[in-house]
Amino acid sequence: MSSTRRFEKMVVIVTGASRGIGKAIALAFAAEGADIVLNYASNHAAAEMAKVEIEQLGGRCVLVGGSVGDPAVATSLAAAAMREFGRIDVLVNNAGIAKDGHLMMLSEETWKNVLDVNLHGMFYCTRAVLDAMIAQGSGAIVNMSSSAALRGRAGQVPYAATKGAVMGLTKQFAKEVGPFGIRVNAIAPGFIDTEMVDGLLGRPGVRDAFIAATPVRRIGAVEDVAATTLFLASSESAYITGEVTAINGGLLL
Repeated sequence: MSSTRRFEKMVVIVTGASRGIGKAIALAFAAEGADIVLNYASNHAAAEMAKVEIEQLGGRCVLVGGSVGDPAVATSLAAAAMREFGRIDVLVNNAGIAKDGHLMMLSEETWKNVLDVNLHGMFYCTRAVLDAMIAQGSGAIVNMSSSAALRGRAGQVPYAATKGAVMGLTKQFAKEVGPFGIRVNAIAPGFIDTEMVDGLLGRPGVRDAFIAATPVRRIGAVEDVAATTLFLASSESAYITGEVTAINGGLLL
């Protein structure tokens, strides 16, 4: 293994990482030398498969199941990292759910469920890792927002609300923890080829329409988001904090 890998001997927590964007991020960190604490909500089989792939890349991996909307799960993630690896260098708050529904038909339960995972979970996980990062005098946190926070679309009220709040909290967190050597940034992906957006892009003509409306003429790949996440967590972005990086191929221009 090369000693020039950017995250050699570092420890990375990735939430919502059994598939999609989260899995791609975890694999990218492992390929760069990191050990991974991988969170998943309920799909244990998928998480085990991700663990195998991480270990094939030379990284160690610990699985922690449960929804990050439960503060006890967030505490367990930080505890597992410290118990197994002795440090926490990076937290990627990727876990998120989308339960679409028009405003007048939106149930209180749906509203609360989306907020619990997308917003409260980010708060719980960030709070849980701070003691370790402050003790080290270093750390990087990357929060997953969305272009939905920047451009309204009917039926995405709770999702857009949480992703907009992620942007605000990212700036607030960065302001508070910067003096301790911790940087906090966010990513706002557009349409990325994942299971979460399959229902929309799979409809006849929709994928082609989005590609035609995107200056780079393609739908985003999970690797696009992973590459930016690693940049924001690395020393290459050491003077960047409190920023939101859009990854949408120019769709919102």
